[in-house]
Formats: sequence, structure tokens, C-alpha cells
Amino acid sequence: MESKRKIDRLVDETLESVASIDTVKTPPFFKEKVLNRMAQATKEDEKDVAIVPWFTPKLQAAALVCFVFLNAAALLTYSAEQSYNERVSSFAEVYGLSETDTDSYLYQN
Repeated sequence: MESKRKIDRLVDETLESVASIDTVKTPPFFKEKVLNRMAQATKEDEKDVAIVPWFTPKLQAAALVCFVFLNAAALLTYSAEQSYNERVSSFAEVYGLSETDTDSYLYQN
């Protein structure tokens, strides 16, 4: 019962402290000044959006084409160096699909 009384007293103290809050006196045209500053800040942020202004969409497309071309050339060069059997055996070794000479716990010769 004592804890309930203590809680009630704390609630009453809190409500009394809230009732004593006065309204804030703002200077005239405060809202308009703040909104104007926010509008100016967004305009400045829009100017700073272009990090690399010379990297236009035309240059982006050209860079993408060069990137694709270089990757295709590298892939064709790599695949021309290896025969089909070498590629299959390396794939099998990487994924553990190749036959090994060691005995397995599941399958024993």
C-alpha cells in the first residue's frame, strides 16, 4: 500500500510541474524566418548534389560500354587459354566433385 501512495504522490508532483509550464514568447515573424532559412539551406544542398559534374550520362554510357568490352575480352582470353576438359576438372575440384584417391567414410573401396 505504501508503494501505491508513493506512486500517487509522484504522479501528482509530475502533473503539478506540468501545470506550471508557461507559454514561450517568440519574436515576431519567427516562423517565416525559420522557413526562409530552411528553404535557402535546401537550395544550397541542391547545388552540392552534383559531386562529379563532368561525368554526364553520355560519359557514363561510354564508361559502361568500355567496362563491358574489357570484361568480355578478359573472359574470352581466359577461356581460350584453357581447354574444355581443364575447365571442367578445375570446376569439379573447386566444388569437391572430382574423384580422389583417398577413401571416404561413406564409401570405401
